[in-house]
This record gives sequence, structure tokens and C-alpha cells, in this order.
Amino acid sequence: MCKECKTKPRAYAYRRGDRVYWRSVCDTCNRKRMGKRVGGITALQRSGYKKHKKCELCGFKAQDKAQLDVLFVDGNLRNTAATNLKTVCANCQRLAGVRRLGWRVGDLIADD
Repeated sequence: MCKECKTKPRAYAYRRGDRVYWRSVCDTCNRKRMGKRVGGITALQRSGYKKHKKCELCGFKAQDKAQLDVLFVDGNLRNTAATNLKTVCANCQRLAGVRRLGWRVGDLIADD
């Protein structure tokens, strides 16, 4: 546990051989020490975008909003214009990533 807040687990520092070395404090306490911001609001939250009830690409109706993600059409996570944001299901999100990378069946080969 963290030596300062006594609540969060300590952060992983590095590994040398089979031995793992840990920091004495958690990431949150470490950021506070360095004077950096802790938590905060993301650019997507600041934009005020709300997820729709169904996927805008395939029409999948979600039972819970956690089944839907926000897709940044141009791939830039800082561009939060309404025209750049689409509510999509996990399947469409995955397909969009595959299309962006240009993968096709047979492109990947197993390692030996």
C-alpha cells in the first residue's frame, strides 16, 4: 500500500531480471508531489457529447450505454467537433480499427 495515502496500491517502477521493484507511493500521490493535475475532465466530457441509444453505423440497440463507445472519425482524440464523433457498438469500433490499419484476411502470419 501507498506510504502516504495508505489506501491505493503502490505503483510498479521497473523489473530487473526476475525481481520487481515498486515505488513507495501510488500514482496519485506521486502526481501530487510533482504538482501535476490529478483526475479532471476529458476533452470529450467538456464537449458535452452524449451517447445515442443505438449504434450509428449498424443500428444495434444497446440494453446499456456501456455497450456503446464513441468513435473519433478522423482518429484525433482532441477533435471533439460534433461531426467527428459517432456512437458505435464494440463490433463496429473494432471493424473501424481494422479498416484504418488496412488488414485483410491472410495478412497476419503466426510466429514460429
